[in-house]
Amino acid sequence: MIKLYQLEKRIINKLLYLVGKSETFVIYSPQRSFSNFFRQLIEMNLFINYEQGKKNINYYKHNPKVSMDLNLTKKFIVFVLYKEFNLWFDSIKRNPADFFEMPNRFGLKPFTIKDKQKLKKYHYNFFNKWLSNSKNIKNIEFINFREILDEKNAIKILEYIKEKYNLFSNSNLTVPKKVRFSKKFNKHKILKVNVDQSILSKKINRKIKLKRKLLINNN
Repeated sequence: MIKLYQLEKRIINKLLYLVGKSETFVIYSPQRSFSNFFRQLIEMNLFINYEQGKKNINYYKHNPKVSMDLNLTKKFIVFVLYKEFNLWFDSIKRNPADFFEMPNRFGLKPFTIKDKQKLKKYHYNFFNKWLSNSKNIKNIEFINFREILDEKNAIKILEYIKEKYNLFSNSNLTVPKKVRFSKKFNKHKILKVNVDQSILSKKINRKIKLKRKLLINNN
């Protein structure tokens, strides 16, 4: 069901489109990687269209086999949401949602939660592909899960996006209080987990730093 703020944003976005001020964003991440939260964060605050891939599966947020087209390389703002493997694996264990139905949909061999090494490879391949794709994408932004756990950091990300892409926004930027996170989600517990020092994490954090200040502690 569409929410009131989404309806209001859609009406204003259509007006902005008519005067040539409209922008569109897409999100890519594996399931259980805060995509619902991030979408709500953007839509609650910024006037920008969301392409969710209902008509074109290439823009579906959990698609592991995205093909680069003109929209992705030149037109859309592309957000890639990164969650460290151990944090992601724990989320999948608690609530897999429809994750294990995805392989068949995209021609991949199915696996289960017991296949930890296969899941690790899936996770690595998903983000490594976006690291490679990023060289050819005009407007790509990697977001680290830890960055949005702190409300002030989340607001700073919104401010960065607003300024960089010259977007209109609400007068007061806010962070969602209710969202489709796991009921057991505990950000304070997550923040106590040591930051992942894998090569993949370091590459993604380096990408973020090249564009903006990374809003997490890497120690």
